[in-house]
Amino acid sequence: MKCPTCGRDQAKTHDQRKKFHVMCRDIGLHIGETPGKIKEAIKADFFGMDEYKIGDKWYRAVKPSEQAEREEYSQLIEFTYQWAAETCGLVLDPNA
Repeated sequence: MKCPTCGRDQAKTHDQRKKFHVMCRDIGLHIGETPGKIKEAIKADFFGMDEYKIGDKWYRAVKPSEQAEREEYSQLIEFTYQWAAETCGLVLDPNA
């Protein structure tokens, strides 16, 4: 989503970040896992992994969500609903 005034991408909102973290907590409670591990798993499935080389050794890391703008973060939240249902058998309440 672009700002109608300046044309730049709009940053994700505090409410979006809060909602994603609450969803990760709820999923974690449902399956007995930490919210941090849930968050990393969802981000790995949604954003993918970074692979990089330092010296002769290769590394892999979950791509960060910090660069995600508002629209992409909305897609991450929608993906989380689907991920929770398919991966954990949990139907999250969208009104929670």
